[in-house]
Parts: sequence; C-alpha cells; structure tokens
Amino acid sequence: MLRQYLFFLFFSFFILVSGQMNPLYFNEYLAENYYRIHPAMAGVNLNGVRIDFGTRQQWFSMANRPSTQMLTLEYKSSANTTLGFSGVSDINGYHTHYKYNFTYCYRIFFNNEFWNTRRSFPTKNDNIQELSFGLSVGFSGTGLDQSSWKRPTSDPLVAQNLNQKQFTSFDASIAYVSTRFSIQFSILNISITPSNQENIDQEINYNIKSNKIFIGSIQYEIYTDSGWNFEPSILLQYEEKTQDNSVDLNFKIYRLIKDGRLWLGSSYRQNKIRLAYNNGAKMVQDNYKHFTPIAGLNYKKMKFSYQYTRSIADIGLVNSGIHFVGIGIQF
Repeated sequence: MLRQYLFFLFFSFFILVSGQMNPLYFNEYLAENYYRIHPAMAGVNLNGVRIDFGTRQQWFSMANRPSTQMLTLEYKSSANTTLGFSGVSDINGYHTHYKYNFTYCYRIFFNNEFWNTRRSFPTKNDNIQELSFGLSVGFSGTGLDQSSWKRPTSDPLVAQNLNQKQFTSFDASIAYVSTRFSIQFSILNISITPSNQENIDQEINYNIKSNKIFIGSIQYEIYTDSGWNFEPSILLQYEEKTQDNSVDLNFKIYRLIKDGRLWLGSSYRQNKIRLAYNNGAKMVQDNYKHFTPIAGLNYKKMKFSYQYTRSIADIGLVNSGIHFVGIGIQF
C-alpha cells in the first residue's frame, strides 16, 4: 500500500513537469550513483564508506576544452544516518565553475533489516524497504580569468583580473528505496545567497533569486533466476527560472558474475530549452536530443563505469561526443 501511495504522489509531480530542459545535470547518475543528484540517496546500499570519482571530457582536439571532475564521499555514521560530500569542478577555457555540497541523510527502515553486506549492489534475495530524507548545504562559484587578455581599451568592465562570484545554496530530497521499486524527488537551489554581496550587481542578484531545479526519478528492478536482471527508469528535471525541462528514458541490463556484476545500458534524453534574443525581448524554444550507451563493472569493493554521449538532433551538445569515466571504492 505504501508503494502505491508513493508512486501516485511522485507520478503526479511528473505530470506537472513532464517536458524537456537544458539541465545543469548530465546523466552521470547512471554510473550507479544517484547521490550526485539526490541528497536523500546518500548511503543507499552502503555499510561503511564509499568514494566515487568521475571525469567528463570532450573536444579532445581543441586547446582549453571543457573538462569536468566529480567527487562524492559517503560515510554511514550509524544505521540510520549518513554524512556525505559531493563536489563538481568545471573548467571551460577562461571560465570556471565549482560547487561543493555537504549532506546529512536520515533513513527509516520499514522491515528492521539493515544493509549489512559489503556488496555495493542489491540482489533479489535482499529485503530492502527504506525511506530517507536528505539535506545539503552547498557552496558554489563562477569565475572568468581575464588575466591573459589583451586589453585594447580602458573599459573597466574588461578588467585584467580574476572575476569571481560565490554563492551559498540549500537542497532538500526524499527517497523511497526497495528491492524492486525506488523513487526519488529533490528540490535543488531552494535558497541561493551571494557570499560576496559587494561584488554582485543588481542584474545577477535578480537572476539567481528564483533558480530552483526540480528532479524526480523512478527505477524498477526485474530479477530472473538465471543471474540476469533488468532496470527501466525515468528521470525528469525542471528549472524554475528558465522553464527549461528534460526527460531521460533509461534501460540497464545486469549480469551477476563471481564477486560482482557486469552492466550495460542506454539513455535517451530530450530537452526543451528557451533562448533569449534581442536582450530578452524575444524568446524562442529549441529542442535537442542525445543518446548515451553505458557500460560498467562492480567487482568486490570496486566499481568502474564508462559512458559516451552523442547528440542525435540538429541542435547538439558537441559534434565529437562526450566521454565520462568513473571509478569507485567501498570499504
């Protein structure tokens, strides 16, 4: 009964925001780490400490190409409590962006059976049924390094310095996880406050006041007696300020092996983004789509994953595709 009620609650939200967007979050969560996007997923299937590192690379033939590094740390401090840290650092030529989140997650078990295995993944014999709540405080910043620019004029807006902005934000999340059915909902950037008010102009301060991001996702596990299991899933995102939104349709196949499991999958994303022209006087809606094959391995305490994202629409992310490599360890 609880499962049906939660499904109805979250599905109602999905109907409200179904569509597509230009999200801040790609689909690296499919590398077996939903904590990247849902604070309430910190500590799921964990008994101890888990460390995950990932890197996203593209445009290998270009200098100063975009490069993104991601790190998550999870520590299960008690049966019901998990402390987490997630960090993202993005460099794109002269532009830099970073965000560091500190998370507190509290978990309620409905069957009095705690996750007491060192495996990093569940099987059909596990009896998982839990509800978790997560809160994160985040510190983020953007920078524009103009120190190497040649300044032809004395325009003070083109100063030869490192122009930085810092912000503080809060995220909230709820998740229900069971052996076969899981569902999550998060609100990111509930509150954003500039950390250096004296360096924030009025236009930037206005633009960040309503920048909430709503994320909802559902996964369903189909187990077999032959060591195979299948996981269809869906994820939706909606950005309040721009009204951009996206939908991910995912499917993964798992195969149990000795001391671990192999997995393959694919993800299809469709985005709908709003572009402003003539200083915001005209808004035009555009779409783009991309497809991502996924491969990974859980072996003993280690995890390895690889993803390749390619645009399949006229408006694309990049022509050469995006590569993501992840590695994790649990102890």
